Amino acid sequence: KVPAAQIPGSRESFTVRMAEAVHRAIGFENVPIGNSASNNANIPLLAGLPAISTGCGPCGGDHSLGEWCHIEPFYVGIKKLILLEVMLTGN
Repeated sequence: KVPAAQIPGSRESFTVRMAEAVHRAIGFENVPIGNSASNNANIPLLAGLPAISTGCGPCGGDHSLGEWCHIEPFYVGIKKLILLEVMLTGN
């Protein structure tokens, strides 16, 4: 197991602020932003690299046989990921 990770001050980083702005521009309200990660972002965070983890749609039962996702919102979620990638390229 890899422990959760956190970089002090990362909440104010360009990467996190841009991700939050892209979420809002696409129409997501009340974007949940935590101070630590125990997911795909924890490895770079442990190395001191800024990282985020975001999804494409409402899902549940993560990584289990009962995992589910609503398909229709994925279209907006994929647009969000593409826009985020383009915006972070300028960093």
